[in-house]
Amino acid sequence: MRLPRLRPTSLRAALVFDLAVIGVSAAALIIAVLSLMIQRSFGDLEAADVARNIDRARAALIADLGATEAHVLDWGIWDETYAYLQAFDTRYEGRNINLVSFANAEISCAAYLRDDGKGQRSFCFNTESGAVDPGLAQIFERDFRTIPLQPLPDREEAQVGYWSQNGELFAVASTPVLRSDGSGTAEGKLVFLHRIDARTLAEALQVPVRLSFIALSETVQITEADKVLNIAVPVTMASGAPVAMLQFDLPRQMLAAGERLRDLTIVAMLGLLVALIGLLGRRLSTHVLAPIRAFRDHVGQIRNEGELVPLAGPSRADEIGALQWEFNAMANELEALRLSHAAQSFALGREQNASGLLHNLRNSLSPVRVILSDLERHLGASPPPESDRARAELADPQTAAERRLRLVAYLDALEADRKDRSAQARGLVQEAGRCLSEALEAMRAPRDPEKMNRDEACDLARLLAHAATAARFIDGPKLDLILECPPGLQVRGNRVLLAQVLENLVVNATEAIRATGRATGRIDITVSPDEKTGRCLVLLRDDGDGFDEPTGARLFERGFSTRTNKRGGLGLHWCANTLAALGGSVTLTSPGPGRGAVARLDLPLIAAARPLRRAG
Repeated sequence: MRLPRLRPTSLRAALVFDLAVIGVSAAALIIAVLSLMIQRSFGDLEAADVARNIDRARAALIADLGATEAHVLDWGIWDETYAYLQAFDTRYEGRNINLVSFANAEISCAAYLRDDGKGQRSFCFNTESGAVDPGLAQIFERDFRTIPLQPLPDREEAQVGYWSQNGELFAVASTPVLRSDGSGTAEGKLVFLHRIDARTLAEALQVPVRLSFIALSETVQITEADKVLNIAVPVTMASGAPVAMLQFDLPRQMLAAGERLRDLTIVAMLGLLVALIGLLGRRLSTHVLAPIRAFRDHVGQIRNEGELVPLAGPSRADEIGALQWEFNAMANELEALRLSHAAQSFALGREQNASGLLHNLRNSLSPVRVILSDLERHLGASPPPESDRARAELADPQTAAERRLRLVAYLDALEADRKDRSAQARGLVQEAGRCLSEALEAMRAPRDPEKMNRDEACDLARLLAHAATAARFIDGPKLDLILECPPGLQVRGNRVLLAQVLENLVVNATEAIRATGRATGRIDITVSPDEKTGRCLVLLRDDGDGFDEPTGARLFERGFSTRTNKRGGLGLHWCANTLAALGGSVTLTSPGPGRGAVARLDLPLIAAARPLRRAG
């Protein structure tokens, strides 16, 4: 069984089909990569945000311990407390054991315990109601010795820990009681109990906080939901079981933003693809396929009628118009030759002579179909979709000036590429003309491709700024790029080519910095015009990986690169040849591997701005 043929037979349908297949495949690949990158990148951002909030929760708990420890040390190393442990003097209690003192110390309970076991006192206040809480004091006095305490990191003066009772969480701090100067033997211990309030923690974390005393875990528990993440942080010291779980909800805003970005990108890409295919199909029909069909019908008419007549139609200034002009010129010359030959050889018959000429014409036109096919391929190439967006941004008055410079350079590069493709298309047209003219005794000389202007006045500061901007957008290390160029400095050359050379050198410097493995780098660009010699020196220094002397001797060889994974690019060989054609030169030196490099450009000067006078 023979499978049906999917590829269309007409040229227009085939081109649109190929563009659609390529576009859909590229869009699907981009969407898949974009979805994976967004899922991973925004997932990593969400994980980092969760880790930060967990660290903040732990820091808030440690801050409570630290504050309680500071207060217990303030009371524990004190002559009055030292004397109180010896005799449990009621005057000390009258002065210090009250709601005001406890509120100032931010504690709920205080316990005084002698080391010899001959006495202990505990006092608790409800800081909200102001009443004495003897029940809590009794429970705390009973359970204190079972609470696991340990010193905070880098602090050995006191011990701290956590204690839960009746659905409340307390920070505990204990210290030996000494005199104010730290002398003497400790008579016992002073223990403070500070109630940890969920509202206070919520103010510190900027999210609602809950304290849970069930389903305790020694590790952080994270429960995922559609909109939020429920995070439970264990409240425990480095050793010991958790006494509570600090719970809070974290909205999943980053992942939701990533998914919205992905969906908008997919919709925009599909809409742009449909519009692009429709526009390309229309442009192919009106600008390429219609003239080709007219030319084909005219040649068929010549073959059927045996009369060589010029191709009628509106005059065009593009490659199709050039092909029409060459064909009509050839037709006129062939017609003149046919008439002359018929007049001189009337005895042989005008009809036979015309038939012979038409036979030769058919032989000459045989390769034209192949040439026209190649010409269609060149003319079918269209500017990338980003060009329309770039023109729209240039038309927007809100677009920044630096962005405009970059857009102009980008469109100039597209124009240079279009001219190159036009030159190739003109070459095909000229080749078709030569094929059609082989039947003539006197052949016309083929036209030379249009030469690019090499005497433009180029604003060097603007070109360097564009190259610097291009470097900043390259993935890789963060660059500190310093540019020193007098405003208004003009050099002679071709703006598009010179911009490509400068951008290539800056990109090479960026790649050299990336090769060092550092996260940052520096590029210095200084411009020194010399009006006396009419030359301008541009120095481009980087702190990249540099190179040794044998490598430096080969840098400008065609196809040579120090990057084993480099693909494409203009290359130093092209830069050197281009600058030589523009009347300039470039050299590249380095003090050695790992010590950076310096590119020196010598350019012809047109006009230099007057140097700014420095004050003083």
